[in-house]
Amino acid sequence: MKSTFFVIISLFFLGSCSKKNDDCETIQPPEPAINIRILDASGNSLIGEDNIYNPSEITLTRGDKTINLLFPKNNEETYIRLYYPDMESDKDYQLKLTDQEIDFLNLILANNDGFCYDVLEVEALYINGKEIQRDANYAYVIEK
Repeated sequence: MKSTFFVIISLFFLGSCSKKNDDCETIQPPEPAINIRILDASGNSLIGEDNIYNPSEITLTRGDKTINLLFPKNNEETYIRLYYPDMESDKDYQLKLTDQEIDFLNLILANNDGFCYDVLEVEALYINGKEIQRDANYAYVIEK
């Protein structure tokens, strides 16, 4: 009787593990990236080839480490796409927008447990010590 009970319990646990693995095969982990928009007070984008902040001049660095930035467009608006896995949490990074304008960007990162994957997420973003909120599209908006 004890061995039958042990076999049933073992099969239950094996079945549970198998189901979790099957479920996880179809779930993609979230991309460890954020979008940053830079807007004027009227809501106009300030990033673009013929705009105030030219993507070719924008860099993000800390010491001698440079963080790769992408500049995709959405509805004719250019924004900054920042992949953060190589960044350190709660450290200041220099966000050089132009030769004359440098801001300090600081991310608070947390590794959160998920059903299938541990997920590195941004808990807060600060520019020059001021917390920046996400908009309805989950982009962080810096107003200049």
